[in-house]
Amino acid sequence: MEKDFLKKIINSLFKTLEKLEEREVYINNLNVFPVPDGDTGTNMLMTLKETLESTNNDDLENFLNDVSKNIVLKAHGNSGIIFSSFLKGFLNKILNFDSDEANILTEAFENGVEASYKILDNPTEGTILTVIRESVRGMKEGKDLIEKIEKSYIYGLEALEKTKEMLPSLKEADVVDAGGDGFLSFLESLYEVFTDQNIKREKATSSSSSFNVSIWRKRPVYKNCVELIADKRKEDFNIKEKLKKLGDSIILVEDNEKIKIHIHTNEVDELLKLINDIGEIKEINIRNMIKQQLEFLLDVEIAVITFSIGENIRELFYSLGASIVIDKDENLSYEDLVEIVKDMPSQNIILLPNDKEILFKFEKIRELETKKIEVVETLSIPEGIEALLNFDREKSFDENILNMSESIKKIKSGFIDIFKENLSIKDFEIKEGDFFATVNDEIIVKGENLLKTIFNLLNKIEINEGLLLLIYGDETDSDEVEKVKVELKKDFPNLNVEIYNGGKRINKIIYSIK
Repeated sequence: MEKDFLKKIINSLFKTLEKLEEREVYINNLNVFPVPDGDTGTNMLMTLKETLESTNNDDLENFLNDVSKNIVLKAHGNSGIIFSSFLKGFLNKILNFDSDEANILTEAFENGVEASYKILDNPTEGTILTVIRESVRGMKEGKDLIEKIEKSYIYGLEALEKTKEMLPSLKEADVVDAGGDGFLSFLESLYEVFTDQNIKREKATSSSSSFNVSIWRKRPVYKNCVELIADKRKEDFNIKEKLKKLGDSIILVEDNEKIKIHIHTNEVDELLKLINDIGEIKEINIRNMIKQQLEFLLDVEIAVITFSIGENIRELFYSLGASIVIDKDENLSYEDLVEIVKDMPSQNIILLPNDKEILFKFEKIRELETKKIEVVETLSIPEGIEALLNFDREKSFDENILNMSESIKKIKSGFIDIFKENLSIKDFEIKEGDFFATVNDEIIVKGENLLKTIFNLLNKIEINEGLLLLIYGDETDSDEVEKVKVELKKDFPNLNVEIYNGGKRINKIIYSIK
């Protein structure tokens, strides 16, 4: 085997390590799939770094053999394990040199892509796998060694750019796949080592401001990322099916002696019971992905946790400065809320319940002594909006509490809906189909249509100037709401009317007046 060829392969691995060190934070910032926890760059870096640092052999073949043997065992995270599996398959073919360099490199790439797909039960396109597969296609089309390496890089780069259109989460965040970007560092390194030319690749769109996109803030379904290695005592041919019942993002790598598992799960005890039944656990790493995500996203002095109804309101709250927005339908327990508060990196936390029942849970959380926690007693979505409008990160914690608390005292809020049946309430005789409006959960006016009901409401509470916010849902005719806005201006010229589409989950009109 040509020593120079092997030396270039080894140099490519070390150059890949250098590139991953340079791009670690950038790749982390691309990380939205499968879980937006900002660790893909770190995982790929540590996978290669720990492997190369633990390999100390002057003989070229033995060095590559050690790398091939150890890299999967050293792998971290989804992309790290896929990358390591590719390199293991790639190097195994390189070490069994039986043709010229151009052909053996192509065969090595083919072996690598086969190995990386083999460990996954349901391979997802639009990820590192797509970049790996397309780089192999480029490798096959090249006529000689250099052209193969060049085409492999070009095809990989084109595939990487396409990933942002292939996965909805990447498209929403307007980023390429993080693992795919990391793998391109390997393709770049091969090109630079074998051609002695440098590549200057422009970065895809990604910045800290992108983290306002909700996809980054979507909390993982499963809390724990578990990676373990076990010595096998016996075979269990149904282990993958058993793992599927415990979580997702499952990667299973095994041989006759060892088994390595990566899984996202909430059932750690059940997982350990399963593995202990077939072997002896030698290494295990359990990461709290929710805590990791919060640390990645929320490096802020003051954090605001609040509740919403549906996606549109959630996005509105994020745009106003909320750190964590929890949907009411998640029905989180008190213990769940305590865990979120504890996991927040910030030591100063403001809680906005926007609901009476949630207020009770928040009041109990305030008793935690580990952090400075205050509840601004918002009882509705409009009060939550008003509180956030008066939140200022440049001000102190106490100033914000005062300003937010005072602001919600200045608004009146409630909802407007249609009665589904005939009712008699206090002085009201209400027919099915009548509109009505509430203030502080008390029905105070009715009307035959939306405009008349709002007109009656404004007169009842004696408001003819200021700001009226109307939040309507998808079931409400938006043209009707627009018409109301125009008509109110005629009778209330000093009243500013703003309307906002709250989305699917808003089945009544929510309003606030100040």
